[in-house]
Amino acid sequence: MHSLARSLARLLALLLMLSALAACAGAPGPTVLSRPAETAASSPEGAVQATGRPSTADASKQAVTYLDQLSPALKMNTHRAAHTATLLPDGKVLIAGGFREEGTAEISIASAEIYDPETNTFTPTSDMNEGRSGHTATLLSNGKVLIVGGWGPSHRLATAELYDPHAGTFSYTASLSAPRAGMTATLLKDGRVLMAGGDSARNTPQLVAEIYDPDTKTFALAGSLNTGRSAHTATLLNDGTVLIAGGSSGDSSVLASAEVYNPTTGKFTLTGSMSRVRYKHAAVLLQDGNVLVIGGSNQNDWRGKYTSAEIYDAKTGAFIAAADLNSERFKLPDAAVLLDNGNVLVGGGNRQMEIFDAKSGRFILSKQLDDHYYFAVLTPLKNGSVLITGGYDPGIQPTDQAWVYN
Repeated sequence: MHSLARSLARLLALLLMLSALAACAGAPGPTVLSRPAETAASSPEGAVQATGRPSTADASKQAVTYLDQLSPALKMNTHRAAHTATLLPDGKVLIAGGFREEGTAEISIASAEIYDPETNTFTPTSDMNEGRSGHTATLLSNGKVLIVGGWGPSHRLATAELYDPHAGTFSYTASLSAPRAGMTATLLKDGRVLMAGGDSARNTPQLVAEIYDPDTKTFALAGSLNTGRSAHTATLLNDGTVLIAGGSSGDSSVLASAEVYNPTTGKFTLTGSMSRVRYKHAAVLLQDGNVLVIGGSNQNDWRGKYTSAEIYDAKTGAFIAAADLNSERFKLPDAAVLLDNGNVLVGGGNRQMEIFDAKSGRFILSKQLDDHYYFAVLTPLKNGSVLITGGYDPGIQPTDQAWVYN
């Protein structure tokens, strides 16, 4: 009797073991985020799960694939182009000035608003003291934003203002020695701001540079460029010097030349020239310390737009040809930004967005906007996303739209 009971117990245990093994054999394999990009748009999280089980040899090589995402269009409170959009210390963005279209006239505006990435909304803040477009905006080390020059409603401006994010107000600070618009502003490593180039009141590019000191709240002369230029680029290099490249020297003449400003000596020194004349282009400092120069145009302006790009080698002072863009584009000085992964997002001067892949050295097609949007502004956010604001279409009509790129 006991022998029969033991036999039945062993049989029952064997049956339970076989049942468990069968259940394990039918269990699904691990999930891998690797579906091709064509289906990525259906994923709200930017990554899509693929069905099927990878082989043992391939499973360890699988990696999470994140695909670029562009939000539906958001709405600012004002139509604007040739404005500024500055990341504030609290992660919000100050959007200031630009112009609106009134009949056939471009009217510089004083309005400003704040983008909050937490709520994905735009809220008006105080107006600037003057309407401005083609001005500059620089976040200072004290958390305030320096707004300088630009085109006013009737003339170029020499005035400057400070935005206090705590008070939400603009107040005048010292003025430039002379009006200028279409210039560049570069925050130096010592906290001062270099103002270089731009058109003067006589419609000729400024030779003399100026530096704003936030401690004294004054501008001082800072040496002269070798060539007056506007619609150029200025890029802070890792050694603290500033690369000034291209631009217009007036009278429909566009430059290929470049020069480097040394804040220690206060002098501009010519460096290698670009492969072609270029203005209304963009320049971005790469993680390796070199500078990517993108697009722009020659003296034919709209009919001379480029697909070309080149890289400035900061060690040799030479420009080297890079792979071409997929689309010609210009009027994008603030529409190309470095991403956290070392690549560069290009999002203005053409509806087709592109990504410069730093490893391959090539431009990859990304998302599309609903129009070309010249003089749009791209602002990297603290969460790794990029805010895209404003710009105007080929009919010179500014937009109130904005987008978030992830």
